[in-house]
Amino acid sequence: MIQIPTYFRRRLNQILNSQRLEWDYETFIQEYNSFHNNCKEVIDNFDNHKLNIEKNNYLENPHFTLHIVKNRNTYDSVIAQVKWKFPIQNKIKKLKYHPIFIGTTKQLGLDIESQSVLLASKETIKDYFNEKSLPLPVDYNMLNEYMELTEAFDLIRSKKDEIFARLNPEFYLSKNKTKSNYKAIVANIKWGFPYPGRSGCPRYIPFYIGSEKDITDDVKTDKFKLIVKPKVIEYLKLNSYF
Repeated sequence: MIQIPTYFRRRLNQILNSQRLEWDYETFIQEYNSFHNNCKEVIDNFDNHKLNIEKNNYLENPHFTLHIVKNRNTYDSVIAQVKWKFPIQNKIKKLKYHPIFIGTTKQLGLDIESQSVLLASKETIKDYFNEKSLPLPVDYNMLNEYMELTEAFDLIRSKKDEIFARLNPEFYLSKNKTKSNYKAIVANIKWGFPYPGRSGCPRYIPFYIGSEKDITDDVKTDKFKLIVKPKVIEYLKLNSYF
């Protein structure tokens, strides 16, 4: 039986307990990829189960719009454009919306926003995708045996972008005027996640680097960004928690 590695459990606890992340970007990538490769069969099985549940839940209230399409020789058609991200016949289509024939205007009438037409459309959509998008295969014995492991990986995977933002931050530097008539050099860190003391998920976080009086380097160069980057990472480790 595959066990959760000690290092992975330690990383998980740091996230769950909002502790400082005590690892670097390269280490995280190596550990993450190693764990995924060693447990790929188990993770894929879990993902199939998770996708099946998401699809079934989505089909209870699918997102769609109805349109009347003109026909030359027959009654006009009522077509549903259904937002769809799940496999159809084992393939993920590039198009975000999938067209489905609901019926004719003779059958449904012209009021396609009526409650009866909407309910009929939902049932037709559900039947269509239940036929065209069969459940992915799941080994339920494996699923139950490795539930703790796969849930641990799934949590870290869900936080991966946020971890990247901390350990390998994207930022640009600017000089901002202050009330003291000098310019402050600020790192504007690309974010998009919850942050202590800020409402919502700020797109950028400002981090004061220093005064232009004290820093004579050209702040627009890549060299200066490389000098500043460790300070930005350390700032995020100290001030931002999950």
